[in-house]
Amino acid sequence: MARHYAPRAVLRHLPLHLINSFVSSGGIAVGPGWDALAEGDVTALYAAWRDLPPGHREAVELMLRHVHEMASEAAVRGMIAEARHRGREIADDVAAFDGHHAKALWVLINHPPAFHTARQLLAAAFPNGRFWNLTDGFGGTAYDASRDALQNLRGAVSALYREQGRGHRCTSEEYERDGCLYAFLYLDDYTHTHTAHDPRGTLTRSPLRPAFEVVYVYNPCRGTLDLFAHGDRRWRDELRDRFCRHVLHRHAPFGASGRRSYRLDRLTDRAFPLPTDPARGILGAVVRRLRLTTIDDTTQFVTLETKADSRASVYDMLDRHFPLPQFPRHTLRVNQVTFTVRHCSAGSERVRTMSFDVSFPDACNLKSLPHDQREVGEWCLRQWGILNDTPGDADADSDDNPDGGTDGAGRAA
Repeated sequence: MARHYAPRAVLRHLPLHLINSFVSSGGIAVGPGWDALAEGDVTALYAAWRDLPPGHREAVELMLRHVHEMASEAAVRGMIAEARHRGREIADDVAAFDGHHAKALWVLINHPPAFHTARQLLAAAFPNGRFWNLTDGFGGTAYDASRDALQNLRGAVSALYREQGRGHRCTSEEYERDGCLYAFLYLDDYTHTHTAHDPRGTLTRSPLRPAFEVVYVYNPCRGTLDLFAHGDRRWRDELRDRFCRHVLHRHAPFGASGRRSYRLDRLTDRAFPLPTDPARGILGAVVRRLRLTTIDDTTQFVTLETKADSRASVYDMLDRHFPLPQFPRHTLRVNQVTFTVRHCSAGSERVRTMSFDVSFPDACNLKSLPHDQREVGEWCLRQWGILNDTPGDADADSDDNPDGGTDGAGRAA
């Protein structure tokens, strides 16, 4: 919902009597020149706003920002629908005003809960940006919005972020609208130093612990879960899995239809075949690294890795550290794997090795390799039954580095 914002431009769209209603209802102290303002004199109105005392000026600006965000046809429909959900029919009242800005301000003044809830729901209904992730394939699974389920979700998300030294407190707001569940979680962030002028104009520095947001939007009719969260892929996957566990009471789907995904859990079996094709120049393949977790605790990982020139097998390490009697293979999950493939380019007799990483559910760094090596890797992943994709999505991977960083390029030697 990012839109260009300028206070003077927003004031130009707002009737003076609505601004006066907001100022009066908010207890905002205005100067003696405010009563002399005339409708349409935006220059004088802008100057009067700038001359408001600190605190009151910021309150008006916050209103201008929020009203500007909600100045659209979709937002107006959302506010009307939210007011109706709360038992108030405001469509005729809103229609009496010209322009989306005026309609939004009238709702903010007269029905603030409907305004603010509609603002949240609108932002979540049209996810945009790199921190939104979609998972589909839930197939109409019903959600559990009971008090216990949502409390368990808050506790699980809070526990995840406490590993980073934040998230000690978590507050949530949940809404059920049109068959969908919206869950907004607010967690304590790291302590920041807030530098600002106090009302007396003195520069002060004080500790501030802001809250950051995690948003879930689950649509059972479409079988989709939208998740908003900052951070790398591992944290987003964990947040998704905890919602599935506590609210849907099931595991996340294997992968999103229409987007490539990777099935890795079968790689815990040392007999899992990795067929090659000398006619294609693909001569051999091995698993060099496994990053494992267990079904019971997906927050901790163990990495098993051998050197490229070592004769030791990663599966010997797996059997040694995870003996079968104690760890049946179906209880282990593979979070990430590194393959090393021996191949020979067309028209060349030189045998080369290439290594690449694949992470569950949908990350692979093959995209960073030269085209011929990428083709080798993708052929292998399809032949092995690990890659699931659909025609035309060869560029679907948005994260070259499975760990979410910038230095995870594939390795070729």
